[in-house]
Amino acid sequence: MIRNENAQLYTVEGIASAMLLVLVVIFVVKAAPMTPNTSSAAHQYLAAQLETQGQDLLIILDYTPEGSLNSPLKQAILDWRGVQFEGQSPVRPQSVNYTASILKEVMGDAGIAYNLELSFDTHTGVATYGMLWNGKPSDNAVTVSRKIILHDDDGVVATDKIPDMDSNATRFYNIVDVRLTLWRM
Repeated sequence: MIRNENAQLYTVEGIASAMLLVLVVIFVVKAAPMTPNTSSAAHQYLAAQLETQGQDLLIILDYTPEGSLNSPLKQAILDWRGVQFEGQSPVRPQSVNYTASILKEVMGDAGIAYNLELSFDTHTGVATYGMLWNGKPSDNAVTVSRKIILHDDDGVVATDKIPDMDSNATRFYNIVDVRLTLWRM
């Protein structure tokens, strides 16, 4: 039998290299997030982009055109009858339908679902109602909001839902926090 000391050395070196590679692979797997729920840079970018789009849309809807008394968003709140409209179907009154059609055109056609909620003070606390509802948001949803101030002479239709918080001491009626929740479908 021929004895070759180099062969034993090559075998030990191969085993040590394999163990080192296994340890490196284990270290890399444990160090890198591998779950689908883990936030990645791409997910954070998409969430920030969605938040910016939502905030911009609320700003545009709250713009009062020249010759108009109210912005489209404020007029929709004033005309809202306290009913939650579900899905993408046309709604009444016309100002709420206009707001819904703008949201559908900008967000719905891009594959983004949305819910529009109104939150305001009542005599017993804070109440929140859905105005336009398209389902339960996913875990990666973002919410943006904008405050709309209502006055006594604005003519709120849903007085049973949105109460006068000032009892006619001033022109102040209530502050409505409009929350737009957005998520990708």
